[in-house]
Amino acid sequence: MWRTECEDTADSTRLLWIAAGNDLAHVGGVGKAACYNESARLKLCHEGFFAFMSTLLKDYSHYVNQGWADTLDALGTVPIFVKAQGDRLYDTEDNVWFDFIGHYGATLFGHNFEPLTRALKRALDAQLPAGAPLGITTLAPNLAKTLIERLQLRGNWNNWTLSTGAEAVEAALKIAVSSTGRRKILVRRGAFHGLTAFTLQLNDRTFWRKGYEVLTESVLVDFFDDVDEGNQLLASEHYAALLVEPVQAIAGGRILNADEADRLRTGCTRYGSLFITDEVFSGMGRCGDYSAMQALGWRVEPDIILLSKTLTGGLIPSAQLVVRQALFNAFTCRPGCSKLLSSTFSGNPLGHSVALEVLAHLEPVLSDPEGNLPQAHFTAQLSELAKAYPTSLVNVLSLTNLHFLRFTTADLASEVWRYLHANQILTTICSHQPDTLKLICALGQTTESQDRLYEVIEYVCEEASNAG
Repeated sequence: MWRTECEDTADSTRLLWIAAGNDLAHVGGVGKAACYNESARLKLCHEGFFAFMSTLLKDYSHYVNQGWADTLDALGTVPIFVKAQGDRLYDTEDNVWFDFIGHYGATLFGHNFEPLTRALKRALDAQLPAGAPLGITTLAPNLAKTLIERLQLRGNWNNWTLSTGAEAVEAALKIAVSSTGRRKILVRRGAFHGLTAFTLQLNDRTFWRKGYEVLTESVLVDFFDDVDEGNQLLASEHYAALLVEPVQAIAGGRILNADEADRLRTGCTRYGSLFITDEVFSGMGRCGDYSAMQALGWRVEPDIILLSKTLTGGLIPSAQLVVRQALFNAFTCRPGCSKLLSSTFSGNPLGHSVALEVLAHLEPVLSDPEGNLPQAHFTAQLSELAKAYPTSLVNVLSLTNLHFLRFTTADLASEVWRYLHANQILTTICSHQPDTLKLICALGQTTESQDRLYEVIEYVCEEASNAG
């Protein structure tokens, strides 16, 4: 169902494609329909550009990643993005692509959100150190105190800044194994905790580690589905930690609700396992609160919380390890271990500067009941779509700035995804639930982008209904 020719319509969102040799050149909306009558001239104008594109793609394939270039080529076009602003990406032909991936959740405020870029520039102009190998930096305590306050944590906690979410996961498990003296980790099926050799072992889907299984055999990991099964395993008292995501985004939006969290917290406390929540994707505004735990109404606290992605707006890698103080001190106050949970760019003040700016801008958004009205409208739109096409769209789950659209089959979800891509709308399929499309929205996602996406999905659902 790829649109490959001009449609005579007043709808300016319709696409035009014209043949230029063996390539497809996108020329925009109906307002450029006159180009159809000038295809020869347009082809000549694009010859130089096509030559450049051809060379660039060949070089990328040869020197960077042929597999990725082949994957994109199979979609019919390989966009080369040169600019990003808000909810839009711009390619080398200045075409607009509406972005519902948001750098896999990192750009909560949209691409290159000006207050964040200004904060980063101020930090660079201030010539802040990249780190403090034999010292401390000024912003770390402020960030730690602010995070602990916004997460509404009780008691004493510490926050330690790392570089990536996977690094934070590994650090949390080091603390767990060290503090309990146990070797095994218990993880909920369907989750995703990273792609390092260590974190791959926390993934129950074998395709992620196919071909290098030898690197993923050292840690003892068991998996559970429902809470009863999890507590039965915890009762063996073999597990250093239980690791969960409050929202399993890659599994189609599977959530751990407040009652389930209560029961797992009870099991961890009773049987001596640490309770770790991975909020690398779901935390810091993504689900409408500072954490998905808060958004879902959890009544219990974990022992360790992992944060990343949205906290630095996609501008600089940074992750946060929020740990109960007794556990953190027991690990780091050992002789020679004070910075054992570190890497070259841990504690980077540039990341601290941007993170504090993110928190400053999140506060009015999350405290204002009217702040998420655009997303509320979009949520209502998607829900109406599911009601109108129940034989195509089975369910819509919305968590403020995160939406999951489950279709009747994985093939239909893939068709919707491809059709959206053909219409320059970027989305992603949930790898562990391939019948589900994931929409990762910016706080400022425009009505134009939402309406475009709605129209394309409606079109495909209508076609599927007619075919049925």
